[in-house]
Amino acid sequence: MMALVNGLTPSRIESCLITLFLLNLLFVPVQIAAAQETAENPDEYIEEITSYGRKSLLSFKVEMVAAEETYYDLYNRLNDDDAFDVICKKASPNGAKSRFARRICKARFEWEAISDNDRDRLQAGFFPQANQASVLRKKLMVLDKMEKLANENPELREALFSLTRISQEFAEEKKSRCEGHIFCNGDDAQ
Repeated sequence: MMALVNGLTPSRIESCLITLFLLNLLFVPVQIAAAQETAENPDEYIEEITSYGRKSLLSFKVEMVAAEETYYDLYNRLNDDDAFDVICKKASPNGAKSRFARRICKARFEWEAISDNDRDRLQAGFFPQANQASVLRKKLMVLDKMEKLANENPELREALFSLTRISQEFAEEKKSRCEGHIFCNGDDAQ
């Protein structure tokens, strides 16, 4: 005689399996009929659930990045000086002081000045600074160019208004949600 498995004899196990098989055969036609009925009358069984909630900070951030890309792409096409083109990339806002990269948008000449500083630092072993007066003067020239092009081009002006509006909405929403929360102070807060 075979040993008992969990207190069941082989004949009892066989009997249970046969019963499960027969029960499955009984319910399969019922399930098929229900599926066919649903397919014939699909509107009859559909429920609609509406949920209302606040837009996430990540959604605001995604909209803001899209508005930035739209504005800077259009500005770069209209701008005739490549050194004043705005380039956005992931970088550390504090240089080597931070390991967390964020999306930063700067004019091409600013990125080149940062690159020159890094190269000089590696070659000379000290931390030289780019001619900050020259960089500041060029930054003001970029702002003047942006203003001039926005005044001349309605599409660029509208893209700037859209970027400004979305940025303000994000800042206000972030402030209201993050007030008093110590882990909610970065630009990428969710």
